[in-house]
Amino acid sequence: MPELTISYSWWTILVVIIIGLAYSSLLYTKNPLNKLSFILTILLFVFRFFTVSILVFLLLSPNIKTKRKQIEKPIIIFGQDNSRSILMTGDSIYYTDTLVIGLNSIMSELSQNNEIVSYLFGDIVSEGSYPDYSDNKSNYSDFFKHIRQNYTGLNVGAIILAGDGIVNNGIDPVYSASNISYPVYTIALGDTSQTRDIKIDDIRHNSLVYLDDIFPVEVSLSANLLKGNRTKIKLLENNKVIAQKEVVISNDSYRKSVIFNIEAENTGRRRFSLMLEPIEGETNIENNVRNIFIDVLNSRQKILLLANAPHPDIGALNQSLLTNRNYEVEIEYIRNFSKKVDEFDLVVLHQLPSKTNAAISVLRNIVDNEIPVLYILGNQSQLSVFNRHFEGMDVRSAAGSTVSAQFEFNNSFTYFSFNDELATQLASLPPLVVPLGNYVLSTGAEVFGWQRINGTITDFPLIAFFNIINLKSGVISGEGLWLWRIHDYLLYNNSSAVDAFVSKAVMFLIAAVDKRQFRVITQGEFNSRQDVELVAELYNSALELDNSAEVHLTLTNETNEKFNFAFSPYDDYYTLNLNKLPVGVYGYRASVKLGSKNYSDVGEFIVQQLDNESKNLNADYGMLSRLASEHDGNMYYTDELNELMLAINNTTMTSKIHYEDKFSGLNTIYLVLAILVLLLSVEWFLRKYFGSY
Repeated sequence: MPELTISYSWWTILVVIIIGLAYSSLLYTKNPLNKLSFILTILLFVFRFFTVSILVFLLLSPNIKTKRKQIEKPIIIFGQDNSRSILMTGDSIYYTDTLVIGLNSIMSELSQNNEIVSYLFGDIVSEGSYPDYSDNKSNYSDFFKHIRQNYTGLNVGAIILAGDGIVNNGIDPVYSASNISYPVYTIALGDTSQTRDIKIDDIRHNSLVYLDDIFPVEVSLSANLLKGNRTKIKLLENNKVIAQKEVVISNDSYRKSVIFNIEAENTGRRRFSLMLEPIEGETNIENNVRNIFIDVLNSRQKILLLANAPHPDIGALNQSLLTNRNYEVEIEYIRNFSKKVDEFDLVVLHQLPSKTNAAISVLRNIVDNEIPVLYILGNQSQLSVFNRHFEGMDVRSAAGSTVSAQFEFNNSFTYFSFNDELATQLASLPPLVVPLGNYVLSTGAEVFGWQRINGTITDFPLIAFFNIINLKSGVISGEGLWLWRIHDYLLYNNSSAVDAFVSKAVMFLIAAVDKRQFRVITQGEFNSRQDVELVAELYNSALELDNSAEVHLTLTNETNEKFNFAFSPYDDYYTLNLNKLPVGVYGYRASVKLGSKNYSDVGEFIVQQLDNESKNLNADYGMLSRLASEHDGNMYYTDELNELMLAINNTTMTSKIHYEDKFSGLNTIYLVLAILVLLLSVEWFLRKYFGSY
């Protein structure tokens, strides 16, 4: 039943009545100009009383409260693997046509009593029910993460997941779905049969070595159904074979590690290729070739960890750094620090400048000696001093205000390459405690990872690096790296993601500063399904970024064909998108004229065919079966879709009934407004008709 409510006490109705009576009395009974008859006066008195009373009553914000019944149907979430591996081993027409029709038919039938939502997952999670199987990776954990973020607390009845079970990105799906409280049904796609194939599984090497070192490159390879065959694994540099080893395949499930020992003869970035000679009858030769880049430095590097006070982050950073034997690490605390910072190749400042020690002399020496620096901010950081002495980033935060922020990888980051799988691992780690406020980045900044606060990706940097013409630097905006390392080990039985980040960050910072006034920046290695994007920076005589000139680039492929392009100005630098390029090694020469001076830069990059989807083409039905069984579901093959539908229909899924209070303002009800107009109109007509004022 509708209920009338007001924003004030019901005793105020007496005030409304008194105002209505007083106004009507003054107008009719106490007005000497009134010459109407007694009966007509009383009638008009009543009209005016009700009109005024209603108008005053409307000022009390009266509402009509009604209860609205809402029925929430059970939600069935359908997710389908959109990665390339599905078609690489199966009938493409069946998967893109017949199967899609069959699945959509089932969804249509289930939609009669349920709400159906459909997603595709691979590189990203997106809405859709018509896969094109074009994604380069299979990330089941992102799919379950999306469900947790968007469907927690809703009436989810079941999940239907179709895929081949191949996981090459993200964490274990069984683990990532551990907190799902509703049934999971899986549909097995792909092919579990073994094929004749030899492939490079992994390459382990140091990204950074030192001149005259002998460093190992370990290649892990495997072969299926090729017993008795022979091949060679070759190591090439600049298309020249510098070493090779014979591989004799002794069984049909062959595994082997091959080690090449290479001497670091020249400084700079060196590119090596590992190549397996194809064997007749192989079903996939895309996984026979891998390329690696190794930077050769001139000497070992000394790193200073300078902290405001003892902190578990210091120990965690030290452990990560010590995984590289080429680093000499010293730990010091500012209250006892007496050394010169110019003795070190990199300085890490943990919560310095702090609220208890501004460390002004250290900050000045870093700038004066152009020493690379990595700032780690925290609760003890003195941000006002940090902002004055560091030009790369300004943090405007209320004193003592902090917030927990997780890592969100920036796919546009170019200063160094970082594996997608490792980036996913970092994103799954606990949040860092960062200053709450506004972050302003300067020229030359690139964000490695954004702050993700309460599931929302912000435009505030969690980790950023800066490559200014005379100084490299970086900022980690929060403390808690020790938790990263612990959780990385607990989740993945190693600390590879954190150690890889620290290693690559340090390598970038200590590498010789590029003091050229014109340079092209590229990550060096691209996947064949990625857009190749280049960035160019041009500095004028005042060492300020300038994008007023025209920058041209000549691209040369492996057959010596040349292609000409022009960079486009963007902000204060230049960008060039070459779109997707065929597999191969490309050389480039960029040139620009600023004033009377000509500048140029040369380099190379590689486009590789190899992707995660081509490494492993054997479907993993075991994972799909485990995932379903642990969530009160079952795995079905593509010819068992009717059984799947019957199982879901037999699952106890009920609609939820919600009652929602709906408030409608009385002043918005047309009937009330019509009554007011009618009362005023009749009163005015009667007064005029009988000749009153």
